[in-house]
Amino acid sequence: MMGAQLLNTTLRQTLAGVTALIPGLTTEPDSGDVECRDYHKLNSSLQCEFIRNTSDCGIDEGFINYLHFPYCSLPNLVPLALVILFLWLLVLFVLLGVTADDYFCPALKVISDTLKLSQNIAGVTFLAFGNGAPDIFSAVAAITNSKGGDAGLAIGALFGAGVFVTTVVVGAVGILTPFEMMQRPFLRDVVFYIAAAFWTWCVLWFKNISLPQAIGFIGLYVVYVFVVLVGRQIRQSRLKASQSQSRIPTDFSNNYNINGTSADPDEEYLTFRQPSGKHVNPRRAVKDDSKIPVITDDNNGSIQSQTFRAGIIEGTLQVTEGVTVGPLLGAQAGVNPALQAQTSVDLSRNSFSNSGERMPLLGSIREEDAGCCTPLAFRTELWEGLNPIDTAGWSSKGAFGKGYEVFKAPIQLVLNLTVSIVDFEEDKHNWNRPLNCLHCITGPLFVVFAINNGFDKIGGMVPVWAVVAVCGLLLAIVVFCTSNDETYPIYHWAFGYLAFVVSVVWIYATANEIVNLLQVFGLVFNISDAILGLTLLAWGNSIGDLVADTAMARQGFPRMGVSACFGGPLFNMLMGIGISCTIATIKNGGNFPLKRTMLQSVLAGSLGFSLLSSLILIPAFKFKVGRWYGIYLIVVYIAFLGLAIATEFGAFGEM
Repeated sequence: MMGAQLLNTTLRQTLAGVTALIPGLTTEPDSGDVECRDYHKLNSSLQCEFIRNTSDCGIDEGFINYLHFPYCSLPNLVPLALVILFLWLLVLFVLLGVTADDYFCPALKVISDTLKLSQNIAGVTFLAFGNGAPDIFSAVAAITNSKGGDAGLAIGALFGAGVFVTTVVVGAVGILTPFEMMQRPFLRDVVFYIAAAFWTWCVLWFKNISLPQAIGFIGLYVVYVFVVLVGRQIRQSRLKASQSQSRIPTDFSNNYNINGTSADPDEEYLTFRQPSGKHVNPRRAVKDDSKIPVITDDNNGSIQSQTFRAGIIEGTLQVTEGVTVGPLLGAQAGVNPALQAQTSVDLSRNSFSNSGERMPLLGSIREEDAGCCTPLAFRTELWEGLNPIDTAGWSSKGAFGKGYEVFKAPIQLVLNLTVSIVDFEEDKHNWNRPLNCLHCITGPLFVVFAINNGFDKIGGMVPVWAVVAVCGLLLAIVVFCTSNDETYPIYHWAFGYLAFVVSVVWIYATANEIVNLLQVFGLVFNISDAILGLTLLAWGNSIGDLVADTAMARQGFPRMGVSACFGGPLFNMLMGIGISCTIATIKNGGNFPLKRTMLQSVLAGSLGFSLLSSLILIPAFKFKVGRWYGIYLIVVYIAFLGLAIATEFGAFGEM
């Protein structure tokens, strides 16, 4: 003990002597004026002590101070430590995406259905939030964790992702399959996006954002939703009037229609965040041929039948009239009713029936079900719910697919253990009696530990986690006694609300870890948070859009692929800045100071140039996006990236 104290005293004295000799460092390593980046000026033997005792090197949110790992845990193997941290960053990005796709979005759908929201309202609220969750929570984590008003990571991610999606994604789709842009939605989204980007830049220019301004970002999105809904209503009224006189052909990409039905040629389509794991029901993977639409050409007659996976038809042929989404395809849009997703849910007791009989609270317990509660059956059903591997589709996966399935298996297992999935389109609504009972305990326990309240004591005696565990156990016993294995109980939908809370905590906790880890890379390589935001964070959150949208283009639906390429980043910017800055201004007494850098000016200018060029050139080309324009957009992004990197290294000075 005496030796440890002597060593600590010696290190502090040595550190104080060194800092006294180095300009820019104070003699007190724990002073609030010392920047964490100053550890680069010290000898490697002193860096760990400096990092441990400097407040700027600490973390405000999250669980792990990743800067300790390379300089305190592996000080002689810093490169190896950084490789390990980078691999962990990839795991965190996968965790963020899987949580949003497989757990958060289904929970939002349950909430939307049980609240009986109209498809328009659900589209521009819950569904849009589901698609933008990774970007929004990353922005919230970055701004709430910012130090001294340095929101560069969040600003870089929002602007960088906006430029990436509006150039690289749109350009890639145009190169793969030239298409005609939807005129009315495109003009509307780009105009609102330009306004949002300009407003964001104005806030940065004045280096401060107030609470009314922060709320104003959310208010602008409300205005956008109003414009979407009113515009759609007017459009539908005009279509009904014109359809009563003449038949209007549907236009997917080249005036095609589905099974001869007509639709709005300016209608939008969106790929809802698709499940990435085993929760895609293999029985719904391929539909009967009679339910597969036949694409025909109004001018040339029938072309050919195309085979689609039902997952694509049900998950991507969704109408969007909002920032990222709108109502699902339905009869009102002139779409084949066979394609309409059955999403509405009646919560009255009469709706929960089996063979026309009202379902009791305990479900229909039959004599032949007596053997379903054996220990073996219990364990089998529990494992079926926990199993992270898609065993049904394993044989159809390629080498990469199988490798990815194995890679994310531990992630999926932990999520399956804590988050319920309610799917009204599955048999039994995905009810799993033993697993759902377990979720009553594991879900709340995870929440209290994730928000760092698990070890707090109630009345100074009983820890919070113990109270939550007992309450969860009692709830699990009630659920077990009032349900059976074969039929979902009448209250099963409530697990969707529990899943929403748990998945939100998962996403926010993961986003915090990603932000902390990116900030560590910024410190280690001495680069700004903004450059990390517009590269790693923006790419990590946007690569899924690129893969999904180009896949839609290869399937012959390029307009579906780009339907949210302008509305999606708009939603992320307005809600990401609006929510995060509202929280930050409330914490700081109504105002939140911001730092402005030359790089942020380059980001705003590049996004503005991208949007203005699209607003001018696409209408000039009669809204046709071809291969040459796709190449132009890719070149714009490469130029933007080069300009941002040059600015980072001081090519244009400082503001």
